[in-house]
Amino acid sequence: MTCLADKLQDLELCLKSQHEQEVSYGQALREAIVHMDLLIEVEVLKSLGDLHLQKGKLSKDSAEFDKAAVLYAAALLRCKDPDMGQTLEHRISYMEKLSRQLLQGKAKSYYEQSLQMTQIIYGEDTEHPDIATLLNNLGNAWRDLGDYRKAINYYEQSLQMKRIIYGDNTAHPNIADSLNNLGTAWSHLGDHRKAKSYYEQSLQMTQIIYGEDTEHPDIATLLNNLGNAWRDLGDYRKAINYYEQSLQMRQSIYGKDTAHPNIAASHNNLGTTWSHLGDHRKAISYFEQSLKMRRIIYGEDTEHPDIATLLNNLGNAWRDLGDYRKTINYYEQSLQMRQSIYGKDTAHPNIAASHNNLGTTWSHLGDHRKAISYFEQSLKMRRIIYGEDTTHPDIANSLNNLGKAWSDLGDHRKTISYYEQSLKMKQIIYGDNTAHPDIASLLNNLGVAWSILGDHRKAISYYEQSLKMMRIIYGEDTTHPDIAKSLNNLGNAWSNLGDHSKAISYYEQSLQMRRSVFGKDTAHPGIADSLKNLGIAWRNLSDQKGHLLL
Repeated sequence: MTCLADKLQDLELCLKSQHEQEVSYGQALREAIVHMDLLIEVEVLKSLGDLHLQKGKLSKDSAEFDKAAVLYAAALLRCKDPDMGQTLEHRISYMEKLSRQLLQGKAKSYYEQSLQMTQIIYGEDTEHPDIATLLNNLGNAWRDLGDYRKAINYYEQSLQMKRIIYGDNTAHPNIADSLNNLGTAWSHLGDHRKAKSYYEQSLQMTQIIYGEDTEHPDIATLLNNLGNAWRDLGDYRKAINYYEQSLQMRQSIYGKDTAHPNIAASHNNLGTTWSHLGDHRKAISYFEQSLKMRRIIYGEDTEHPDIATLLNNLGNAWRDLGDYRKTINYYEQSLQMRQSIYGKDTAHPNIAASHNNLGTTWSHLGDHRKAISYFEQSLKMRRIIYGEDTTHPDIANSLNNLGKAWSDLGDHRKTISYYEQSLKMKQIIYGDNTAHPDIASLLNNLGVAWSILGDHRKAISYYEQSLKMMRIIYGEDTTHPDIAKSLNNLGNAWSNLGDHSKAISYYEQSLQMRRSVFGKDTAHPGIADSLKNLGIAWRNLSDQKGHLLL
């Protein structure tokens, strides 16, 4: 009797159609199960998965990719060979990516066909509510695909048409919706001032529509979005003001003691912002309220992405308080839940983020080798998700984190290599001459790395580029924590070059800004750092003058 392995090798030669292949693979699978031959069973399941993968590519049917993923997963459960196991894991992730892209692409394709047909019905140059709606939907589709420039193009066309239809100065819900969508898209592109402007226009219009003192979910959402914009601009006090207004309105609408997703989201946002202001105890209190509410909404023992996110946020807050063991506990709970939701061996953005966070915490605990291991897992997963040669913000962030970890291990040349890879990727993503917070941060990191290597002139060049970019982003006269950090770093660099007078000038600017951001009488690590640096600089200046007198 011909062995099953020989039969498998001959299958593709003998069969002429995919249907015949599927039938024969099914017979081979039954035979493998009868003979309890796990090796052949895995091979047949993988071959069936490959068959459905090809069918999916030919038919553009996401259901075929889903079938392929199920078959690969079944093969993985039975697989004992590590190399084959890795191949199957990659295939499962690839199927999920293809299925997601196909569905998003299909949505866009249907909107495009519908738009084309609607324009034929009403006329190519006709302004009609249906056409405006389809332009808006195409904007949403491109936003979901991550192309925010294209999304903005469609949102602007939709807005222009709506203003012609309803009147340029008319307060209409559809116009307000377009303004809000434009705010969100510009926020994704990092232009938070433009985002804020659109949110404010949308809020003003929505309040005219529903009434200045009316409590309405749309008004609460816009107040929340304005909170996001001010948070991204670094004005955390203003952000909290908007978040509190939004929370109060949501509690009034849904009930103060009601467990509602929007109220839980407001608690989470307040937690994040208080964390930025350095009040990590208050942040934890808000995160715990949000977590409690989410568990009521979804069920105490339910594994849900929102619950996993809150466990992650609690990990962040405890990390900022310096309790790294408690941090790891929360991060591991979050990772375990995400693996349970998405699949232990699935490459998913949230699982990659959990690996990244665990890397950061092990770095704080001084285990930089373990940190690098987590960062590498995160990077590998992100490359599977987005594509090996794809430029993506998450991949760039992983490269940046690996740079920091190698810096902690003292390999500053490797550090600079990772930072430069990350910077190059961010400049491709956002534009070579675009002022973006991530690019400014990487310029700052390169300054730190060159400073450690003793090239303080090169460090100053990077710090000045970073500072200039941040002032473009946040405003020339804006007080922002990142600007304060850049001023402090410039102080360090000039101090290292022996110009203590210049160092003092930068330290004083940094201190003044930090007191403005965090509160004059607030005990904050940044303020403490500025005071310490000023003390050292004044002592060095005094010693320098003393030596000159001698």
